[in-house]
Amino acid sequence: MARDGRARPGAVIVTVPAYLDAVRLVHGVGPAEMARALRVDPSVLRRWARGTLVPSWKRLRAMTGLWGGSPELLALGAALQRYSRATGVPVDEAVRMLRTGRRHGPGRSAVSRPRDRRQLSLPIGG
Repeated sequence: MARDGRARPGAVIVTVPAYLDAVRLVHGVGPAEMARALRVDPSVLRRWARGTLVPSWKRLRAMTGLWGGSPELLALGAALQRYSRATGVPVDEAVRMLRTGRRHGPGRSAVSRPRDRRQLSLPIGG
């Protein structure tokens, strides 16, 4: 983000899993230490790292307060993760939609499957 609050054209949108990986690499903090510092269960931190759970705004601010970064930029990445999970659109496509100003995802054509016309052999007798 630029100082005036507008996003730079080439700014990278950081998702929570990418941020947690960067914190591990730069600060050398293990998952147990990160969970203790954020006062969450290690399983919650693992779900954040996998992207299956998105932390709240309070937790995002705590993360950036401890290890640096922009809470607004991280919140944007978290919002895109939530949108991606709710709609099924990949995060990369959601970022592309955000940058181009489109309001709808790519059109998906309905998959029509041919009817199965095979005859079933049923037991006859009795």
